[in-house]
Parts: sequence; structure tokens; C-alpha cells
Amino acid sequence: MKNDKQLDYLKVVLLGQLTIEAIEDLQGTNKYKQNIKQQGQRFLGMLEKEIQDDYNTVYLNNEEMTSNVLRKITSLMDKIKHSDIDELVMIDAVIDKYKENKEWFMEHASADFLKLE
Repeated sequence: MKNDKQLDYLKVVLLGQLTIEAIEDLQGTNKYKQNIKQQGQRFLGMLEKEIQDDYNTVYLNNEEMTSNVLRKITSLMDKIKHSDIDELVMIDAVIDKYKENKEWFMEHASADFLKLE
């Protein structure tokens, strides 16, 4: 598998795990009933079967990196979820600016991973 395809698959594995966790968080709420519950359970079963072994391999290979990546993705999704339209437009513009000038951001901004204890 090419390096780009490996990275794409790693994204699927990590986002799949976050999807599993998000659906599990929805269970027990009044939104998780009837068709959504049925489809959610079916999707969870399929997703867990497809990615669980690979997720466990990635996690056991580097728990700290995996936990930090999942935490950062969850944080970004929460920020997007709670943003209004103007903020979403600005977030998109900031990401574009970052991609245009990563060196400036690396020099003037900080982004750290947490150490697991």
C-alpha cells in the first residue's frame, strides 16, 4: 500500500473509532430510537468488525499519539459543531492560511500533544 493510501486508511480507522464512540454516546438518549437505533446498531457492528483489529494495532503501537490524535479530532469537531456560520467561514480561511504558510504558524502558534500518565 502506498504511503498516501496508508495515511488515508489510518484516517478511516481513527475516524471510525470516533464514530463508534459518538454513536455509543447517543445511546440512551431520546434521539436514539426506532430506525436510528436499528441503523446505528447495524452500522456499529459493521464498523467495529472492519476496524477494531487495526485500531487496536495502531493504539497499542503508540497509545500517546493515538490518544492525542483522537482528542484533537474530537476537539476540532466540537469547535465546528458549536460554531455559527461566520465562525465556520473564518475557520475555513484560517486553515487555508495555515496551509499556505505553515512555517509562520509553526513559529508563532503552539500546538502540543499531552503526555499520557
